[in-house]
Amino acid sequence: MSNTLKPVTILTGFLGAGKTTFLNAVLAARPTTKFAIIENEFGEEGIDGELVVQANTDVVEMANGCICCSLNDGLYEVLEELYDRRDSFDELLIETTGIADPSGVAQPFLTVPSVQKTFNLKRVVCLVDAQLVEDQLGDTEEAIRQIGFSDVILLNKTDTVSPAYVQQLTEMLRGLNPFAHILYGNKDAYPIDELFALERDTEPAAPVAPLFRPLSPAATNTPVQHHHHVHSDIVSLSFRFTEPFELADLQHRLTAFLLFQSQGIYRVKGIISARDQHQKIIVQSVGKNLVITKGADWADGEERISRVVFIGKLLKPQGFEKMLRQCLAKPSTWNVVSSSQLRPTPRL
Repeated sequence: MSNTLKPVTILTGFLGAGKTTFLNAVLAARPTTKFAIIENEFGEEGIDGELVVQANTDVVEMANGCICCSLNDGLYEVLEELYDRRDSFDELLIETTGIADPSGVAQPFLTVPSVQKTFNLKRVVCLVDAQLVEDQLGDTEEAIRQIGFSDVILLNKTDTVSPAYVQQLTEMLRGLNPFAHILYGNKDAYPIDELFALERDTEPAAPVAPLFRPLSPAATNTPVQHHHHVHSDIVSLSFRFTEPFELADLQHRLTAFLLFQSQGIYRVKGIISARDQHQKIIVQSVGKNLVITKGADWADGEERISRVVFIGKLLKPQGFEKMLRQCLAKPSTWNVVSSSQLRPTPRL
């Protein structure tokens, strides 16, 4: 019996973003991979492949060798079932409902040791409808949470909008989630191989500078400058520090913050340079919980810059900056850059 960890991909995205169409494309493009597929619920558009066992069971086998599960009895129960059948599939795909918060689906893979012994969460992928995303961000918190939690954003239906608008959406999405890789596709051409080559907790491919450039034409890139527009409600605050952090202090303050002061916070994520640590430290919020893991080693000659992002409503940079400063390993000179990517308050 194999002890190899099963790679996991969570597929999220708001209603109508094209998740099931994309999932079918993945199955067609990777015919030699045996997938286990979990759906929050069976939708009107089913997954391709004839079901060859009883459709009223929670775990069903498809003609193409995949197995498909529903979450009628909860994620933990389905994962236990899949554990017993772990030699019958290579990878696990989870398609969430269009209004689901993906952090809840990801939580057992990030926090439960018994699950982590079998499954390895490789990526959270958010499909974004290029035609509708601006309206969705104005109307729903779920769309913001889905984008903010994802490791890969697949801007879908790009063939239906102009290239200039695609670029505008890219800048908006990058502002909301500076850590995400942004890919592009439509139902006739998805970057499936490129997407599956990406793994979570890695630096995005885009250069650092555009992620932190000021939105105001009059602003500058002075290292200590803040850029904040109080007329908007959704903010992505990005901070960069050159001084190392005291990891225990950072863990304590962020844990307390998430437990007691996190109202209006959708997402916290950071890649941290910690004192006496040779590896990059990944900190992230999963609901109101703080999860800290070790990433790749800092490369020889690589500048050890910590980056922390907070996404939420009407966030003030000063308070977050003060909290982070208090966690630095030593009170010597430091540099911080913060910027905000905002969306205007929807018109009534």
